[in-house]
Amino acid sequence: MKTAVLRACGYFFNMKKLLFWILAILAVILFFRIASILIFDFQRLTEYGMGYLTGLIILFLLFGCVSWVLGKRLYGPSNS
Repeated sequence: MKTAVLRACGYFFNMKKLLFWILAILAVILFFRIASILIFDFQRLTEYGMGYLTGLIILFLLFGCVSWVLGKRLYGPSNS
């Protein structure tokens, strides 16, 4: 019974790391998409394009913050 619990805990921690890396990669992709829009297409943005850009910025901030918090907990200094 104890080994099953330890395996489940190990799997859970691996899922946290997987989630961290997925969110970090998505945040980087969103950053480059936002930068591309701001650099090359800002003058041509319509009202809907501004809404799209705002949505991308909100997603970038959300993914970046969650990834940062998870990374700090997973890879930061341990409390032991």
